[in-house]
Amino acid sequence: MENQLIQLYLFVCQIYDTRSATCFQRASNNSKPKFTDQELVCIWFFGHLEGKFTKQQIYDFIVDYWAQWFPLLPSYQTFCYRLNLLEQTFQSIGAELFEHLHTQQNPEIDHLIDSCPVMLAQNGHAYSARVAREVADVGYCAAKKLIFTAFVCTPSPNVALPACPIPLKSGFAKPPITT
Repeated sequence: MENQLIQLYLFVCQIYDTRSATCFQRASNNSKPKFTDQELVCIWFFGHLEGKFTKQQIYDFIVDYWAQWFPLLPSYQTFCYRLNLLEQTFQSIGAELFEHLHTQQNPEIDHLIDSCPVMLAQNGHAYSARVAREVADVGYCAAKKLIFTAFVCTPSPNVALPACPIPLKSGFAKPPITT
């Protein structure tokens, strides 16, 4: 855990050193506090990594187990006040993390598959329609109070993703025509 805390602190310091200074400007006359913003951000992230998600839990966790690593840790009220002032910092760090994670991942081509019914006949003609009987079925639209004969047109994606299977048939309940 100590190595994780050190790596996290170095990562936060690297972001502070490489990002624009305007993202991390202090809004007070105390430009060199004894307990730095880098330490504060590091504590916040470390608390989240350890399953502590409220400011009180994070603060208590650090005081109870990591006080020797942060001897200049301010009071809980000051901790919360300074953490609330770091909104711009967290936005910049989030952007940096997004860029870092985005470059590590292989690009995926996501496809949204949606089926759309193609209406062939409606109302009185719905039951006697003779078009595409093999793939068409009778349906009812409650919103429009409409009986219709239709088949479902489902576009197939170019790349099959494991989480999204490719539909193999068209129609409401009838199997596809095999030749």
